[in-house]
Amino acid sequence: MEGQLSEHPLAELIREITSAGFTGALRLSRERAKVIVYFAEGQLIFAGSNLRVHRLREVLKASGFRDARLESTSTSSDEELADALIKNGSLTSKSLQSIRNRQACDALRVALLWTDGHWQFDQRVRLAGKTRVQVDIGRLLLECARHLPFPFVKSRFDNTNGTYSAVSADNSIDLFPSEGFMLSRANAAAKATPLAELTANGIPEEDSLRSIYALSLSGLLQRSDWPLAFGTLIPRSPRKSRAVGTPSSVATAGESGEVVDDAADADALFARLKNAGDHYEVLDVPRAASVDEVKKAYRTLGRRFHPDRFHQSGPELLSRIESAFARIAQAYETLSDPAQRTDYDKRRMSKARVSVAEKPEAARDRNGAKQTAAQSQESRAENSFRHGMDALQRNQHDEAIRFLAEAAMLDPRQARYRAHYGHALIRRSNTRRIAETELQAAVALEPDNSSFRVMLAELYQSLGLRRRAEGEAARALAADPKNEAARAMLANLQSK
Repeated sequence: MEGQLSEHPLAELIREITSAGFTGALRLSRERAKVIVYFAEGQLIFAGSNLRVHRLREVLKASGFRDARLESTSTSSDEELADALIKNGSLTSKSLQSIRNRQACDALRVALLWTDGHWQFDQRVRLAGKTRVQVDIGRLLLECARHLPFPFVKSRFDNTNGTYSAVSADNSIDLFPSEGFMLSRANAAAKATPLAELTANGIPEEDSLRSIYALSLSGLLQRSDWPLAFGTLIPRSPRKSRAVGTPSSVATAGESGEVVDDAADADALFARLKNAGDHYEVLDVPRAASVDEVKKAYRTLGRRFHPDRFHQSGPELLSRIESAFARIAQAYETLSDPAQRTDYDKRRMSKARVSVAEKPEAARDRNGAKQTAAQSQESRAENSFRHGMDALQRNQHDEAIRFLAEAAMLDPRQARYRAHYGHALIRRSNTRRIAETELQAAVALEPDNSSFRVMLAELYQSLGLRRRAEGEAARALAADPKNEAARAMLANLQSK
């Protein structure tokens, strides 16, 4: 079986192969680049490419591994190099497994963004050797949908009349506000929802369609009319979107107490990057920053957030750090090179001019005065927030979540929108992962807000993470010694 990636991109091929439980090898080619992905009974077990950067030797170097044998064994295969490093004690089996996981994910991330090229699937091919990786497919496919060109994403809905329904999952994936909003709408529906109804929500078309595509690929939404590359298949029950062996709770390495500060710093970084609109905001430098200032910002972020510093953390935190640092590295590579930076600035300014030219007529406030687009969006966000809080007072929880999600999506820098949206999600066991993301974002935006920290403590308490709950309650009390809710919660937790 073979075809073109423009008709069946890798993300959809992976989804189809895993759903059907196929075994075999999927070969992809685009110009000189080639990628091969191996499956065993529907499980992705390895991926590699012919690009030098994806060779084991280069991945080891990029991970900070230093060993003279990396240069002296330049002709060795990946398997031979791995065996040699294990045999001489340079690597442990556990550390090698982590490196091979990264190697496979790096190869997949490249091919997942191809919108043209050729693919071929052969069920007769099996992976030789004992190498097997653990890849969080749901997270990778979600990440892919976030970065594909929007015209391509939009084309995946052409001539479709399918329905979408929420799938019960462990929600170990961090969602953007727009994704959480769309998932909340699907959750609130009593039955499978048509695309037209799901997108009739007042938010931009790109946010709606990209979120639906991402959620469908990751398995959090079940789509009824996927374009099939292998003919009519009988899909298995939807898989949970997590890697084999990954815990389904939100606990990470920080639970034991030894890396709490690193985890807190990482959460602040994730919240900042979520709202970063360009490379300058990713590195947190002014647009007039010199090359030296760009390099200094990159070195500072590298010292704090290089993935090597988080190798003793849980797989969830490490994966998020790797994704975040890849974005930081991309921003640095662009802004530190004068030619690339000039081209990037031209494209950024051109896009801004197009946005201004296409801007609709300004909305008006209650007094009839014109509002800017930003003011209009802020006004809509505040209106949705008030509706959400009113619905909570009336115990209409589903309606409240829908409005609060919309407020958080429209104005993600308003900490109170994120906090109350996250707090409302605590009651639902299958949305507590989203709740943690929203509450952590609120705390990152307003670190001294004791009420937000109490909300986060309540979430951790409901999950049975007593030490985390106790830590947040203590921080809330430190921020506001008069906060009686924090005092009562801390006393209750310490008495157990």
